[in-house]
Amino acid sequence: MLSNRAITNCDDCVLGRAAGLERCHFGPITRQAGELICAQGQHSSAVYFLKAGLVSLSVLSPRGTEPILMLRGPSSLLCIEALRGQPSRYQVRAISRVRLCGLAAEQMTEWIGPDHSPARAVLDLMLQEEQLQHMEINMREGPCLSRVARFALTYSSFLEERPDAVRKRLLAKTLGMRQETFSRCLTKLEQCGAIDASQGVRVRDSRRLSEVASG
Repeated sequence: MLSNRAITNCDDCVLGRAAGLERCHFGPITRQAGELICAQGQHSSAVYFLKAGLVSLSVLSPRGTEPILMLRGPSSLLCIEALRGQPSRYQVRAISRVRLCGLAAEQMTEWIGPDHSPARAVLDLMLQEEQLQHMEINMREGPCLSRVARFALTYSSFLEERPDAVRKRLLAKTLGMRQETFSRCLTKLEQCGAIDASQGVRVRDSRRLSEVASG
C-alpha cells in the first residue's frame, strides 16, 4: 500500500531507529516537483530513502512503447541497484516536492554488514527479487509472440515436460494473454524452428528466438 505519511523526525524513521545511539549516516536532500532524481540507465552514486512527497518510477522500453509508471511515497527505498554497482532500472522523478535522505552505496553496504552476514544475505536475496520483478514487467511488453519468445529464452530450462492445461493457463496469465493465445504462440515459434515444443519448451535456434523476442 502506498504510504502518504511523511516522516518528520529520526525517531519515526526505520533507518534512524536502526542507527541507535549513533548519528544516522543518511544525509537530507530536497528535490522540487518535476526534478529528476535518477535517469534510467544511470549509475546512481547513492541510495535514497523517501521521507516525504511522491515520486514516479518509469521504464521506457527500447522498443518504443509507452513508459510504465509506478508511484512511491514515504518509506520507499530508491536506486537500490547502486548497491550492486548496477545502473538504475527506472527513471525516478519527483511528482511533488520531496524530502529524501541519501547515502553513498559503498557506505550503505558497509553499514548493512560484512560479507556473509545474515543481513547481507537477505539484502542479496531482496536485490535479486527486485531484479526478477523488473524482468517480469518486461515480459508483459510488446506483441504476444514476442512475450512468449522472451519467456522461452529465459525459462525453457525449467520446462522439461510439455505444459499441461493448468500450467499453460498460469503461464498465459503471467504474460498477460489468454491460454489459447499462449498455445498459438508456442506453435508459431515451433513452426519457424525457434523452439521444440513436442515434449517441453526447448530452444532450437536462440538467434531466431532472440529476433522474435525483440519484436
